[in-house]
Amino acid sequence: MIDGDETRNDAVDRGSETHQITYDPASSAPPSHVLVVGVADVAQVDPLELEPLHDAVDPATIDEFVGEGGLPDVDGRISFAFAGYDVHVHPCGLFEVTPAD
Repeated sequence: MIDGDETRNDAVDRGSETHQITYDPASSAPPSHVLVVGVADVAQVDPLELEPLHDAVDPATIDEFVGEGGLPDVDGRISFAFAGYDVHVHPCGLFEVTPAD
């Protein structure tokens, strides 16, 4: 379910524990939308079947943190649980999604 505005690191396949989703700053979709669609793809469900992202984190926080073109000079990450996964958002636009324990 990843469209042309999103990419998934093909080196990490669906059978592995950590999935990587990369936000493309040229995308017309905000980073928070790319994250939701990416998690749905990993979970192999329709994005509308997931709990709302705003129940886990403010989507605007994700959008601002990643921003246009990402923030490669910013250290740190945002981490939270969403839809049965532990999610780590890096300012460069990398989303790491791991099944929650």
